[in-house]
Amino acid sequence: MASQLTDRQARLIISIAGEPGDERVGQAVAEFGAAQAIERWQSGNGAEAMCNSIDRVLNSALIEQAVKSLNSVRGRFITPVDDEWPDSLNDLDTAAPVGLWCTGEGSLSEITHRSLAVVGARSATTYGQRIAHEISVQAAKENVGVISGAAYGIDAAAHRGSLAGQGSTIAVLACGVDVAYPVSHRGLLSTVTDSGVVVSEAPPGAKPHKHRFLIRNRLIAALSQSTVVVEAALRSGSLSTANWAHVLNRQIWGIPGPITSATSAGVHAAIRDNMMKIATNIDDIFQDFKSPTIPVQLGLLDGAIVGLLSGGPRSTHELALHFGSEVDFPDLQAALSILEVRKLISLSNQGWRLT
Repeated sequence: MASQLTDRQARLIISIAGEPGDERVGQAVAEFGAAQAIERWQSGNGAEAMCNSIDRVLNSALIEQAVKSLNSVRGRFITPVDDEWPDSLNDLDTAAPVGLWCTGEGSLSEITHRSLAVVGARSATTYGQRIAHEISVQAAKENVGVISGAAYGIDAAAHRGSLAGQGSTIAVLACGVDVAYPVSHRGLLSTVTDSGVVVSEAPPGAKPHKHRFLIRNRLIAALSQSTVVVEAALRSGSLSTANWAHVLNRQIWGIPGPITSATSAGVHAAIRDNMMKIATNIDDIFQDFKSPTIPVQLGLLDGAIVGLLSGGPRSTHELALHFGSEVDFPDLQAALSILEVRKLISLSNQGWRLT
């Protein structure tokens, strides 16, 4: 059967049968290809647990159940050949997922192109939640996606901040994308899918297990260009995200708290040991996303449009009213299109604005 499978079908089966983050599985897929790797496991070549798991999946209704559950949340299964697959996951080498289960209106690759991981303690303080929220609101203003794990505390504050700023956010789960965990965040996860993505390497229906939370942290680190840890105790799971970010050569920021706060002790220790850069203010964090200003020569109409938008967003109608009979409407539309292609302006809910 395996020889008749497409690469996508084989990866879907492996994702159901394997345990997320198993580098032996990643090595087999990298070396033999997904379909041939399944053939080898069927023949008894490889870890006994994986061989047994592949047989169990192929001889049961698990595949049909997973696909049905995925369809129930209008989800999709993506692989490295898809345009939506983020290239940054390749940095994980054999620890990269064989595929990802996703749901949501956003594009994983587009949001992660400029993205910040915001992580921290579940039992966060009011201060920590406020800072996580403010960072994520600023991220939305800077057109930076926010990635977190949808847990209580800092994660939830990060997602909500991004949504409040009308930004795009990604929730990386340790369970299936059709499983709301924690249950009280069902509404939050639903809102995330309106413009962002809920993603997991565990198949639909998979329940959260303690070790899967630590394993999924590598995805949060890999999907983002930079990670900020808002609050973390000395043995916080959030520090594993920072450790993965360090391994993957990503920038890591730490938010300082009171020196008496056990909730910030892990962050303080990491800053002391030069594992994190101290963020003295929120603007520090977004310096990584600033592009150098490149002089651009503009025509008279282009320059006039840019000058007007420097005072705030304006709709096409407002711009047309401003120029009146001096500028034909088709010429205005053409100028706006050219400025958009040159990425000098973009269209938002409030109208055209400078990028």
